[in-house]
Amino acid sequence: MTFQEIRYFTETMKSLGYPRLISLDNFRQPNFELVADCLHWLIQRFYPEASITDDISTEAERVKFLQCIAQTTVIKARMKLNLKRLYAADSSAVKELLKLAALLHQATQTATSIDEDSLDAADPATALKLVDAATAAAAASEGARAGASCAHTGRNARRCTIASKTCAIAAMCRSGAAG
Repeated sequence: MTFQEIRYFTETMKSLGYPRLISLDNFRQPNFELVADCLHWLIQRFYPEASITDDISTEAERVKFLQCIAQTTVIKARMKLNLKRLYAADSSAVKELLKLAALLHQATQTATSIDEDSLDAADPATALKLVDAATAAAAASEGARAGASCAHTGRNARRCTIASKTCAIAAMCRSGAAG
């Protein structure tokens, strides 16, 4: 893990409102308490209804804690974390922590740039829904353009079939995101 990635992580956590100061030196030696605190705070920020124990006094409880975190991130964020890196709790854990922190930071930035008046920027779950809706809308318009260009230019049938499937999938995503 490079110095720049650790610095980016600390700045991202600071911008998200993490209550503790994170020093760049905190990740030179294994520091599971800090990694667990960051993970717990990120998950609570990402999914407030999550009930994850913060008891990490024994090895078995640490493994159980990391498994709960990994399960929550896979289900809610569709993101797989490397538990070995997180358990090491050194500079290699920053790469995994940065995945969640960057996603929340991006969602918060997107939420504030889309509509500052009607959206509470402190609620990243709503912001994540907007990111998915925007992605679905972009995919729908791209699929529609690809389908229209196939119809007008007379491209081969296979490309047109792929474009129409992309358009159909994007339309399903858009209707799911809108509802």
